Amino acid sequence: MNPLKWWARRTLRLRVTATATLVLAIGLVLGTTVLSSLFFHSRVKVVDQTVHAELATVTQLVTADALPAPLPSAPGGTAFAQVLDAADTVLAATTSASRVLPLLPVSQFAHRLGHAFTTTATSLGTSPLRVEAQTATLHGVPVTVIVAVPFADVTSALDALRNVVVIVVPLVLLAAAAATWLAVGSALRPVDDMRAAADAVDVNASNTAPQLAEPPSGDELRRLGQTLNRMLRRLHVAGEQQRSFVADAAHELRSPIASVQTQLEVALATDTAPTEWPAVARDVLADVQRLSRLADDLLLLARLDSRPPKVDAAVDIGRLACPGGASILVSGDEAALSRMLENLTSNAGRYATQVSMHATAVGGNVVITVDDDGPGIAPADRERVFERWVRLDAGRSSDDGGSGLGLAISRSIARAHGGDITLDESPLGGLRAVVNVPLRRD
Repeated sequence: MNPLKWWARRTLRLRVTATATLVLAIGLVLGTTVLSSLFFHSRVKVVDQTVHAELATVTQLVTADALPAPLPSAPGGTAFAQVLDAADTVLAATTSASRVLPLLPVSQFAHRLGHAFTTTATSLGTSPLRVEAQTATLHGVPVTVIVAVPFADVTSALDALRNVVVIVVPLVLLAAAAATWLAVGSALRPVDDMRAAADAVDVNASNTAPQLAEPPSGDELRRLGQTLNRMLRRLHVAGEQQRSFVADAAHELRSPIASVQTQLEVALATDTAPTEWPAVARDVLADVQRLSRLADDLLLLARLDSRPPKVDAAVDIGRLACPGGASILVSGDEAALSRMLENLTSNAGRYATQVSMHATAVGGNVVITVDDDGPGIAPADRERVFERWVRLDAGRSSDDGGSGLGLAISRSIARAHGGDITLDESPLGGLRAVVNVPLRRD
């Protein structure tokens, strides 16, 4: 099993708690290790200062051939000092040290002269001592001065500190893990509430968008609730648009289907002469062609909604708009742009006798104008006609061949290419459609 995958499948609460506890454990271990090391070295330094001071005092007396009996002891009487000859004979000692047995044989510390060290193998027993030795000359004879200070207090204090760490650190980690577990659970409780509420939401249950209860705090959880509510509103609007689109499509499809059915039923129910069947077929074919165009428009809209056309190919939109005119290149899909221009010209030609199209490069865009001399569209309705299935009056009915999708398809194509379409008054007296599409950069 992959540990990373196993870890990723754990709950967020567990992962946060485990991570926080692990980080705290590492910090505590490092911190206590550093603290113990600093404590130990500071205490050793103090003891070494005592040992070195006593050693310097005794060495100075030996060198001056003024060796008293007993040897002077450091303040507090905690230091042990002896002067030994080459045969390990004690020549002088402090009152706290033996005048018969050497603390250590000279052979055991001869290689460590001048350096303090810790040992338990002394004539005083197994208690740890901090020892330092140095050679000197007494009456012209080489001797060794050895000084030792009890080290048990330092090791005992260090052991006590370690015992406290061993006991306290696990308790601190346990308390931290419990606190983190409870805190994360409390922080995530609003998320669980919102998740349960979101599971119970039915965007189709009412005419209004559902709302989740937002946490009263002003933190990220409240912003999450606001984001989810905005998403639910968008889903509700999208659902309403889909239902409206399906209903309108069904209504638009019903008319030509009903017309085909009626014509065929009448022709079959009456004694239709063979010479009249071509007329019936022509009428039925016209309705079938309307159905075909409507189906094509619906499929194109579905494609534009789910997957906009690719806009990376070089297209000479100047030649598409005006064959034989100036060449103007844009990045886009030639079939989609052709369909856009065809929709605009066919829409204009349906209500006008004169239609003209011009393409001009203006700045970084190509501007295409489609003018007609038809009745035009009132300014208040020039934006509404881009909505799907919108036909403004009885004169603009589906009987004229329009489904109310042409302008919606054209604008979707233009926007997919980074442009847009707007409507204005034409110099010809009718309507002007203005297309703006960015020029190809290269």
